[in-house]
Amino acid sequence: MRTEEELYVETGYKILHEDDFFLVVDKPAPLPVHAVGRFKEKNLLSLLIKDLGPSPEGLRIVNRLDSETSGLVLVAKSSQMAGKLGILFENRQVAKEYHAVVIGTPKASEGTISDSLGLNVESGHNIRASDPAGEKAQTDYQVLSSAGGYSLLKVMPRTGRTHQIRAHLSFLGHPIVGDKIYIDPRIFERYIHEGWLEEMRPVVKAERLLLHASRLEFRHPVTGELVKFTSEIPPCFDSFLNEETK
Repeated sequence: MRTEEELYVETGYKILHEDDFFLVVDKPAPLPVHAVGRFKEKNLLSLLIKDLGPSPEGLRIVNRLDSETSGLVLVAKSSQMAGKLGILFENRQVAKEYHAVVIGTPKASEGTISDSLGLNVESGHNIRASDPAGEKAQTDYQVLSSAGGYSLLKVMPRTGRTHQIRAHLSFLGHPIVGDKIYIDPRIFERYIHEGWLEEMRPVVKAERLLLHASRLEFRHPVTGELVKFTSEIPPCFDSFLNEETK
């Protein structure tokens, strides 16, 4: 098992917005949003506290992106603000938009995936499975372009379940490029222990997960103003698609 010093993360985050109540951070990948497992220091929250200094009431991550998902993260400056922002997400008052590169092309150019999600207890990891008795989940998608056996999708989750987008696109038969968990959990197991190996590429297609949180829109909990934040799709998405269509 690798030590924290041996674990690779991207640390070049960008603060896109800051006011008295919250931050909007553009997170790179891979980078956990908070301390988990061996990532005690190599995580976004620890980096923010180190760079900005501790907030009087403590910084709190509001929307928890997976380590390998890049894009917009809301960071509250108090527990009270974290609660208010969290309620907006729970009440589906936050418009969320992601972009993903998937293997293959969905038959329908747009649609909604509505499989309820439960935990695959046999996996030994936090893997989601389709479960009629599980948490209700809905994901809208739209195919933006297709070429070379891959497609760029715009994805709009209506709910916010763990691994929702990754699991739903996998159920659709079009897993996200680089998704070690939902393409082949055995590769994910090796990745945990050994890190990235080039022999994994023929199966998962890319070293990182090509999923990016690109837009958040909601009413500011204090001012009532409609605020919108966007993040450009990382260059590696276009690089992958261009390389695969040569």
